[in-house]
Amino acid sequence: MLKQIILWIIVVGYAWGCTSTHNNNFFSLEKSVKTNAKSLPIDTIGFFEELIYARDFWTYQDSILIIRNRKQTDGYFLELYNLKREKIVSKLFRLGNGPEEMLSAKIEINGNMLTANDYVKNQVAFLNIDSILQHPEYKATIVRHYTQSPTVVQYKENQLLIENPYYFRDDKLGIDNKAPRFIIADKKIPHVENKKYKYYTRNVSVDGCVITNYQRNRIIYAESHIPKIEIYDTDLNLIKLIEGPDVLPPDYRIVNDFDQNEVLFKKGYIPYTYLSYCTDKNFFYLTYMGDYLDVGQNKNMEDYPMWVFKFDWEGCFIDSYYIGRYVSSISISSDGDHLYATAISEEKNPFLIKLPIK
Repeated sequence: MLKQIILWIIVVGYAWGCTSTHNNNFFSLEKSVKTNAKSLPIDTIGFFEELIYARDFWTYQDSILIIRNRKQTDGYFLELYNLKREKIVSKLFRLGNGPEEMLSAKIEINGNMLTANDYVKNQVAFLNIDSILQHPEYKATIVRHYTQSPTVVQYKENQLLIENPYYFRDDKLGIDNKAPRFIIADKKIPHVENKKYKYYTRNVSVDGCVITNYQRNRIIYAESHIPKIEIYDTDLNLIKLIEGPDVLPPDYRIVNDFDQNEVLFKKGYIPYTYLSYCTDKNFFYLTYMGDYLDVGQNKNMEDYPMWVFKFDWEGCFIDSYYIGRYVSSISISSDGDHLYATAISEEKNPFLIKLPIK
């Protein structure tokens, strides 16, 4: 009887994707999270053809459309659009090299906080969405850093948590930069990387998702090129590692240019895994591609289907959903019953879709 109980516990753990393969801190997502994923019907919300420069959409409280625009002369990277009034209510960050201007903008939304990271100018802004909506003339404070990292979040008081572009290890190449996963920097003193590394790895080691929940004492890191999720407490102690559901070994090449050893992906196949996220108070959601981008076959990201994986803040797998097409961003409805996502049309234009998950 005892053996039957133990076997039942193991089977339940396997089904939920929290099976320990090494110890209590290592877990593996099985292939079943993809093959058994719930196929989601797609409801098209709108193309918003009047927003001619739009690149990505997010929704906030089901009523505000947050828009990241393409680069445009005399335009803005970020706009907030009231869906009920069908009107732009705020514009931020003109294209340019001056004050309150950006040359690029990677947008991430976690709760009511919006992060706009200008990785070209090595600067980042943190915006309270509620404050923007209440004060249309809202001015964001821009914080400088010099790390060449596209992923920067707020950390403890007056600090930044930065994805380290020099974090890299590959046993096949025999390379280990011995760099930490994260850089902790002071908001008031722009961080400059003084340590010299033998290998420049920015093009193969960044663009992951760094997701914070300080109320739950959690920081999540999901890699963009390796199917791996790391769960930390807010003191950056690694407490759980999740791998899978695919095995996608990257293949690298080293280019010696101007006395610098640069690590790049070999031409043809670039692995892509966790690409975007959204959160609510109980869960975080990750989009997952799980395939190689075959540029040799003239394929684009839009040619690959995607999944969404749902986790609780302890890093336990809850559910998986199959979208069947590429999406570049996701956000969650106020009631948690729907996901919103940015899909791409055949004409390469973004449009907003709604996906029921309950």
